[in-house]
Amino acid sequence: MKQKKKLRKDRVVVTIIPLLLLIVIAGAIKNNKQDNNIYLENEVTKELYLDSNKIDNKNNMPIINTNTTTNVIEEEANEENTQIDETNQNEQQKEKKVNFDSTVAFIGDSRTQGFIMYNGLKKVQDYSYIGLMVDTAISKEFIKTNDGNKITILEDMKNKDIQKVYIMLGLNELGWSYPQVFKLKYGELIDEIRKIKPNCTIYLQSIIPVTESKDKSDKIFNNKNVDEFNKLIQELSSEKNVKYLDVKSALVDEKGFLPEEASTDGIHIDIDYCKKWLDYLKNNS
Repeated sequence: MKQKKKLRKDRVVVTIIPLLLLIVIAGAIKNNKQDNNIYLENEVTKELYLDSNKIDNKNNMPIINTNTTTNVIEEEANEENTQIDETNQNEQQKEKKVNFDSTVAFIGDSRTQGFIMYNGLKKVQDYSYIGLMVDTAISKEFIKTNDGNKITILEDMKNKDIQKVYIMLGLNELGWSYPQVFKLKYGELIDEIRKIKPNCTIYLQSIIPVTESKDKSDKIFNNKNVDEFNKLIQELSSEKNVKYLDVKSALVDEKGFLPEEASTDGIHIDIDYCKKWLDYLKNNS
């Protein structure tokens, strides 16, 4: 009898152990599924912080990728620094001014004389003269030498280190019967400058319009003629591959006239507008 009871106890133990093992395994599986569900539910909200391709093999759970957050912050910081650099460059570009020294020459009539005087440009090569025109700019001897003689603009330029030449001519030619002759003579002046200074930069400045009162009272010095000659200058700048500077755009009013307060005679410009003229050259050449 004792032996039979012992056998029955052994059978009970053998039966219970597997059942307990099954219960433990089932509980572990259930807990694991719950843990996985928690991470799956939060996956969307943690997408910037979790790298789903990396798994902790021990716990079968995603590993937080701290590098992702760091990279995002670094990229934003780099982008901000780039924007700051671009802003600084733009500000530096605005502040960049042309140095009007002895390597810069101005060729023009009485308007250019006033421009140089009012802006105190004492170091530039002053090739301005009252009544100067595109033909006389080549031939007229008005530049004084050290020995008291007078020579032409071109003869004086030969001995100077000139890198930039600004030309404004055309006001005194508005009465010419054949505007195409103006363009022809202007082209000859450009060619002659290039012969003696092949590496210099030549700027053709637009003729500055007159005031509205002058425009209405004068048959020659009016904006219709100014516009016609400016078109010829633009054509010439393209044909000769030189730079055209639209100076008039910085000086005229909304109607396209030189403001009345800018001039006492409707043609020549006062000090304030000469400074505006200079600012335009600094920012556009």
